Amino acid sequence: MLSHNILINTGNILSLNEVKKKAGQNPSDELIETLKITLADFEIPDDASTKIIGRDDASVKDLDRKELKITVKVFISSPKSESLKEALDQVLNILQTDSIEALVIAYSKPESTDDILTSLQSLWIVIEEYIKLGKLSSVGVSDVDTDVFVQLFQWANTKPNIVQINLATCCVVPPALQVFTKENDVQLLTHSDPHQILPKAALNDVFGKNVNLHWVTRYQVHVKCRGVLSTKGYLVYINKPGTQTKR
Repeated sequence: MLSHNILINTGNILSLNEVKKKAGQNPSDELIETLKITLADFEIPDDASTKIIGRDDASVKDLDRKELKITVKVFISSPKSESLKEALDQVLNILQTDSIEALVIAYSKPESTDDILTSLQSLWIVIEEYIKLGKLSSVGVSDVDTDVFVQLFQWANTKPNIVQINLATCCVVPPALQVFTKENDVQLLTHSDPHQILPKAALNDVFGKNVNLHWVTRYQVHVKCRGVLSTKGYLVYINKPGTQTKR
């Protein structure tokens, strides 16, 4: 059975009337809706790697880069450095920029007994490489236990200066995390992203069965002087089985 990789770039979803009409959707529903719109007029071939691009260009190449703040969140379930490098390189390429102001990693591997700290450390090595190259500025992680975050912070050469928590599942910010972030000048932020932004059932509904999700990246571009969100989009990278070739 052949298989191939597919990269879907939704483009700037702020230009999609269908999405605007459903403002207030949770991030999963927004992503699923946007993917269906992007794929509506595109037939995915069974035998080649494919890149699918949405209706509206998300590039910032023609804008004054000094006036923009780019924030990126990578939802990833593999601790392999190649996967994170792939996600970062693709978003830099799509936006046609050399740098990202703020990056957050949301690492989760369902039904896994993996050591979360070890996995985050593997990914953090990549982050530190990109910081040295001047491609990243503020960096952090999402939805990790306080002990894990503290250990990552103490281990890292370049310290995480962002930590996100989901109040929908956490209810109250852990006091120990509040104290640690305040003492170490770490931004403590809340978010509303689900644990799995593209669940398996939704993945199968959009792409068909037996599809494997590599990662999802959400990018947002703000105009700093006005505090306005000008661009928002997603990159989704999957592996899809193809047809059986008869000999």
